[in-house]
Amino acid sequence: MSGHTAETDEALASAGEISGLTAEQQGRVDRARAYAQELQETVFKEIAEAERRRIGQLPLGMVPGLAAGMDARDLSVMSRLYVGSVNFELTEELVARAFSEFGQVRSVSMAKDAGSGRHKGFGFVEYYVPEAAMLAMETMNGTMLGGRQLKIGRPNGYDAAVARGFPKPPRERIYVANVNGDVSQDALREIFAAFGNVTKCLLAKDRQGWGFIEYEQAQAAEQAAAAMNGLALANVLLRVRACVVGGPLGEPKSKVVVLYNVVERSQVDDELPSDMAEEGLKCGRITKVVVHLAEESDQDLQSQVCVFLLYAEEEAADKAVRLFDGRWFGGRKISASLFDMDRFLFLTSTDTMVFVP
Repeated sequence: MSGHTAETDEALASAGEISGLTAEQQGRVDRARAYAQELQETVFKEIAEAERRRIGQLPLGMVPGLAAGMDARDLSVMSRLYVGSVNFELTEELVARAFSEFGQVRSVSMAKDAGSGRHKGFGFVEYYVPEAAMLAMETMNGTMLGGRQLKIGRPNGYDAAVARGFPKPPRERIYVANVNGDVSQDALREIFAAFGNVTKCLLAKDRQGWGFIEYEQAQAAEQAAAAMNGLALANVLLRVRACVVGGPLGEPKSKVVVLYNVVERSQVDDELPSDMAEEGLKCGRITKVVVHLAEESDQDLQSQVCVFLLYAEEEAADKAVRLFDGRWFGGRKISASLFDMDRFLFLTSTDTMVFVP
């Protein structure tokens, strides 16, 4: 892409200083400069937004740096590793599997030979969060994989990304990876509570095996990281370390819960709201249940049919997320999460399928 450069700025500035220009010519120069600046800002905003959407496959609460407003491109660089001396027989899938012990791998990109199509023995592994990359580098550099000693390092641009700054990590928070898929979030909280009062425990959905734990005291977090890293839990070795990047952890508080993948659009009937309310009332008082049929413009919604539960208390909504998320209903696996109140009110303002328990 031919981008905006210092040379471009200098040329435009010089153009503005050329003597002998008519008023009309000077106006054209000024408009050209304004357009170039506008184009520059637009292009970089689009690039940044595209990167945010790429990371946005996860809830913001699982990517604290992004939730804190960190530049998505810098976060991506900090979550990436150079991997060299890779056995030529290992596929990208096998490399991803080897590195998934430290966190959810977003991508593996091996340099390919144009003639044979085989990789050249080096490439890049990228995670969703910098903590995973740090753990992998600390553990995998110099280890043997497929008969070759791996060389792990940082990609170009890493030092610059760090220099631009990032949210300071709280000492009370630790990163946990390689959690057995059969270990629930509540069970993990109970296990780590042996070191102190746990204020937050968040595991990635769909059994990805990584997340964050936050304590009331920094000393508890330090003791937990030292004791639990490398410990076998449900026959799998845990990977634990201090956090690298700070930022808000967990979804913002809300009284609204959204349920995705409950039914197909053609299966919606009048009993659906009351059926969901009956189960949801186990968590607390519900003031309203709304079934919303998504439109093409609702790009933030994950399914065509969304069931919203509006609770009287935030605590009840939190319980409902834990109750519904991952549950099976009519042969379908439900996904549940908290939902922004203002967005809920806007989306459902004209919906007619409303149930008040």
